[in-house]
Amino acid sequence: MRNQPLLTGDRNEVLRAVRHVRNRWRLRVALRGVAVLLAAALGTLLASSFGLELLRFDPGAIVGFRIATYLVLLAAGWWLFIRPVSRRVSDQRVALYIEEHEPSLKATVLSAVDESRRGEREAAADHSPELVRRLIESAATRIRAIDMGRGVEQGSLRRSSGLLLASGLAAVLLFVFGPAYLRHGISALLTPTGSVEAASPYQIDVAPGDATVARGADQSITAQLVGFDAEEVDLLMRSEADGAFERLALIPLENDDGEALPGAFEVLLFDLQEETEYLVEAAGVESSTFTLEVVDLPYVDRLELEYVFPEYTGLEPRLVENGGDIAVLRGTEVRLRAVPTMGTAGGQLVLDEENRTDLALGDDGSLTSSFVVEEEGFYRIDLRAPDGQFVTASPQYTVDVLTDQPPAVMFIRPGRDTTASAIEELFVEARADDDFGLRSLDLVYSVNGGPEEEVSLYNGGDDTLREVSAGHTFFLEELELEPGDFLSYYARAVDRNLAQQDADIKSDLYFIQVRRFSRDYRAGPSGGGGGGGGGAGGGDARALSEAQRQVISATFNVIRDRATFTDEEFQENVVFLTLAQGRLREQVETLLRRMNSRVMPADRAFRSIAEMLPLAADAMRDAEEALQEQDVDAALPHEQRSLQHLQRAEEAYEEVLLTMGGGGGGGGGSRASQAAEDLADLFELELDKLRNQYETLQRGEQQQADNSIDELMERLRELARRQEREAERQRRRARGQQSTQGGGAGQRALAEEAEEAARRLERLAREMNSPQMMDASRRLQEAADAMRRAAANDENLGFAEAGAALDRLREVQERLQGEQSGRLQRDIEDQLRRANRLADEQREVRSDVAGLPGMENEERMTQLRRLLERKNEMESEVADLERQIDSTSAEFRRDERDAARRLQEAAGTIRDNKLKEKIRYSRGLMRSRPGDTANAFETEIGSDIGELAEKLAEAASAVGKSEGDRMAQALDQTRDLMRSLESLDHRMWQEGQEAEDGEAGSEAGQEGQPGQEGQPGQEGQPGQEGQQGGEQAGNQAGPADGDAATLGSRWGGPFGGRYGYDRRPGATAWDPQDIRQWQREYRERAGEVEELRRLLEQEDFAAADLSEIIERMRELDDLRTYQDAEEIARLQTFVLEELKRFEYRLRREITEESEELFLAGNEEMPPQFRELVEEYFRVLSEGQ
Repeated sequence: MRNQPLLTGDRNEVLRAVRHVRNRWRLRVALRGVAVLLAAALGTLLASSFGLELLRFDPGAIVGFRIATYLVLLAAGWWLFIRPVSRRVSDQRVALYIEEHEPSLKATVLSAVDESRRGEREAAADHSPELVRRLIESAATRIRAIDMGRGVEQGSLRRSSGLLLASGLAAVLLFVFGPAYLRHGISALLTPTGSVEAASPYQIDVAPGDATVARGADQSITAQLVGFDAEEVDLLMRSEADGAFERLALIPLENDDGEALPGAFEVLLFDLQEETEYLVEAAGVESSTFTLEVVDLPYVDRLELEYVFPEYTGLEPRLVENGGDIAVLRGTEVRLRAVPTMGTAGGQLVLDEENRTDLALGDDGSLTSSFVVEEEGFYRIDLRAPDGQFVTASPQYTVDVLTDQPPAVMFIRPGRDTTASAIEELFVEARADDDFGLRSLDLVYSVNGGPEEEVSLYNGGDDTLREVSAGHTFFLEELELEPGDFLSYYARAVDRNLAQQDADIKSDLYFIQVRRFSRDYRAGPSGGGGGGGGGAGGGDARALSEAQRQVISATFNVIRDRATFTDEEFQENVVFLTLAQGRLREQVETLLRRMNSRVMPADRAFRSIAEMLPLAADAMRDAEEALQEQDVDAALPHEQRSLQHLQRAEEAYEEVLLTMGGGGGGGGGSRASQAAEDLADLFELELDKLRNQYETLQRGEQQQADNSIDELMERLRELARRQEREAERQRRRARGQQSTQGGGAGQRALAEEAEEAARRLERLAREMNSPQMMDASRRLQEAADAMRRAAANDENLGFAEAGAALDRLREVQERLQGEQSGRLQRDIEDQLRRANRLADEQREVRSDVAGLPGMENEERMTQLRRLLERKNEMESEVADLERQIDSTSAEFRRDERDAARRLQEAAGTIRDNKLKEKIRYSRGLMRSRPGDTANAFETEIGSDIGELAEKLAEAASAVGKSEGDRMAQALDQTRDLMRSLESLDHRMWQEGQEAEDGEAGSEAGQEGQPGQEGQPGQEGQPGQEGQQGGEQAGNQAGPADGDAATLGSRWGGPFGGRYGYDRRPGATAWDPQDIRQWQREYRERAGEVEELRRLLEQEDFAAADLSEIIERMRELDDLRTYQDAEEIARLQTFVLEELKRFEYRLRREITEESEELFLAGNEEMPPQFRELVEEYFRVLSEGQ
């Protein structure tokens, strides 16, 4: 028994190793079972999910696949995991398993396990205890040698773990990166407690679902697809429980940008009379079935709207029989009348869910109310149900506020700063227009920045004239101006709607600079810029004053547009003005210092210039200080005073040059000539810098404006494409009687984009002073208003408004395309100005080169250095001009082939004549051979530059010279002329009638007794007796009754109906000053007709009838004509009627081909359209 502990310990150690190996075997079996089970489960879920996807996650399919999946998983789990793991394994089998994996044991472990399982008694009887002990000891020793058998299952465990890891990783990857239906399927299969409906990833959310609606009401049904997309979505509805479902297509919903909302659809059910079951189906997915319960509740059967527009618009009230959404001007009174489907005790108008107004109940059962549109919002109508509760009785309608645009005003002639002598008559023409009529148009001018004077160009009174074109002639001799003075002017238009913030609109500020009369008769070549001027660079001598005018104009614009700036923008603009004024002051002071050091000692004749420049600098400093304090109003007078001093200094400078011979060279030797030359050099040195800065800035601004126009063009193309789709969508809705509710959001979004584009276009038009672009901006705003009306009106009217908006967009595109074509003309003219400036420069250089041989050495070397510097600048200018010409030719080669070809020829002239090389070579000739050889070479260079200018002039004349372009230009000129003459005619008779009314009112006020026979409350109505006196006076002054009636009917057509003014001869009480202005304007108009006739004669178009018009207009320029009012009326009638006929003939000539194509496809008018046309003309006749 003394060996029993050892024997027991060794035996336990062997048995412990066996148990350890058994546990590792079971772990390996479990890992492999789990891995295989996971793979089987993954396969089962994949197959089930795919089946669910095929069946679109039908509720029955979900239940079936859940059961099948659970059965498969249970069977696989029992067979692959539970059964292997739960199997009992004896120690002997484990020992045999160990022996098989470890042959070195040589069956000792198996034998030891067998002996250890024997009892102690059996061991003593059959075997030697010592032998058993040694056997167990040997087995224990060998077991310890193999680390208790830990290596037996190591490889299998590793493989089983890898298999499990791979299965798990595959499951994760499939779940994360696999198709969406796999995730949805697994979720639906593994959540048995969830509802079948919630388990489906594909569902359709339907609103309102189950609902109660009033009998006869319209009900909007919206569907949102969740988890899938479909192009076709249908509504299945039936009114009988056992009846067949009726299928109705839904249309996509759109967001505010006009883009389709993903998966959102709608349909409107009209006039519901019975209980209706419905569901929505898309791509095999069906929603739940819902019920619309129809009860007898009051509902709005018909809604009538009457728009009473603000008084200033002059518009008649408008009745909309089938009302709904509203799009009107701010301040419009909307009177509504609701006809319910059944009797009701009352109703309410609900505005923006907050304001409720009781509806008035009429004897016929209709309900009425009114409200004034002040801001955008929504409204609906609630009616009282039989139980006394208010129920919603109409859809929620949208209220859009249309913008009353401020007037647009600008000068179309001359449309730029000009120069004139002190005795000239300068004609300017302002044009203003407003969407609902102008109250007045005034011309405001001042002399040398002094007090402003106003000239009334148009006073509308009670009139609603929307477009006014008015001319005015400045008789400069009467203003007693001197050379160097200036006259600044702008136009001011006042809207009839004085309540709006920007009712008073000003145009840009323009300048008339008074020059010396003698300049017109000065010998020598004319300069290329600034209206004349020789000497140092021609017009360049005026660069200082030009820069100061730019500062004044910018300051004026900041004052004018202050209300449109934020505080930050205003400060930025003021800082820019301060810096610009400061730099200009520094340049003036630098010029003054150099003059004092070089010129003044030479001759006292120039001291007058030195006296004016300090005054200009002091005024600039005062303006700069005011700008630093952000007081732009105080800065403007100082800026104008500085401009006056600058211009007088420039006039004195040019007078000195004129007195000394008109040039900066020529080899003179006198002290005065040398002083003039020094002064010219100083001016040229400073002004060349300023001119280069100004031209660089101007080109940069033009390029920026061109880029903005190109960007707007692309944006308008996109807007037109989207509007075309919207118009087509509305047409389909109108044809299919589907709802426009919600579809109006797309139109409103397009309207907002169009309004933003119109604002950008208006800013560009102001910056570029382009009447065409200003007109385009207003038409673009009209397109935006039409879009809003299209969103507010019913299907048929909405389709018409959408089409009108599309037409306006296309018209704006055409106008901007014309503006792009005008860019070519502008660029060529700029290149021509540069070529002319080069020619002037070359003439001066040639004159200076000719004077070199007669100069002393020191003087000649100084002059030679100046000439070399000018040659370098000329070479750079020619190279830059060549690049610009090539670029312009390439840009317009497709649209303007003739002009582009001539531009290419101009650039070829530079290269073929080797102009740059000649200018470079001439520098050496001036140094080495300054005599006849150099003079001949300079003459050749001048000839080459002249040839370049001629080619550029030919290119400029070729722009837009195709037959179609010229005829279209003639048509536009004719229409502009008609508008101008109509406006002039209106203003003339308005002035006469107002004057006569004033006289008649004065006389009646003296004769009548106040408060008795007069009519109080009517302004300008004197009373019965006074009225009779006025009529008798008018009849006595005019012709017989028959003649007056004939004349009145003659003018009642084109003008009486439009303006409502008395055109009889009695209505003439004109001021002589007005007559003089009208004479001058008719003279200008006659010149325009002459120009039109010459243009058409070049196209071989018969324009003989224009000769008669010109003759009649010349009669209107005769003062004697204004003594006979009847003759004036006859002449005006003739001119306008003949112009209208001519415009019609010209338009037919241009559009003849397109009209023939239209008529070829014409068919008989359908009866329903014939009825609409007849109704249209009947309404027109009633309106007149």
